[in-house]
Amino acid sequence: MPKLQSPLASPLGVVTLAGAVAALLTPWTITIPGISGGANFGVQTPGAWLEVIAVVGAVMLARLDLALIALLVADALLIAWYAWAVWVVTTPAYSSLGFPFVGTDLVGPGWYAAGAAVLAAAARVARRYRDSDLHPQREVWALSAIPGAGLLRLDRQPRALFWGTLVVFLLLVATLASPLAPLFQPLSGFEDLPSAPPTRAGTWVPLVLAVVAAIVSVADTLWTKRRLAN
Repeated sequence: MPKLQSPLASPLGVVTLAGAVAALLTPWTITIPGISGGANFGVQTPGAWLEVIAVVGAVMLARLDLALIALLVADALLIAWYAWAVWVVTTPAYSSLGFPFVGTDLVGPGWYAAGAAVLAAAARVARRYRDSDLHPQREVWALSAIPGAGLLRLDRQPRALFWGTLVVFLLLVATLASPLAPLFQPLSGFEDLPSAPPTRAGTWVPLVLAVVAAIVSVADTLWTKRRLAN
């Protein structure tokens, strides 16, 4: 059995654990009028349980390579959930309502709580690598999948904080620009959909910028690694 360590051993572990608990106790999808079913809480969602197990494993597994694998699984699940939301709003059940849905309209606070847990876990794993005697290798590539984590591995903390904060900020802006306001929708949902906005640019622009920022963060990480190697 893999050797484990307490998630309470570091502040980042505590943040990860708090985010994981919040992800289970809050909705991952919100209620959309005209669509059957209501908000789905994390405890009702198998994907949320897998996410929590993976992200908690990232801070509890003592072996760094196993912790990194768990972290990447948690990150992949988080991205997959968002991609599912982007796809599902294009299906007839949503398109027939005459409202210009964007995937972020469905993403509830549970996803963001899990995202906070992944960021904290990534910082924990990156710092463990940084404080080890290991020379930066392939783990830098892997950690760069989480904005800023690869740079933190390379001990570039200000830039790591910048990229991580920028991507989170843009995702929050995209969510808050939604007429449905997923982060603040009451648990009972709304009786009717709001009027269709003339444009969804306020949501699409920060979403696209978040993707661009994440890609540039990867490029910055790999450029820094190459520069250090030289």
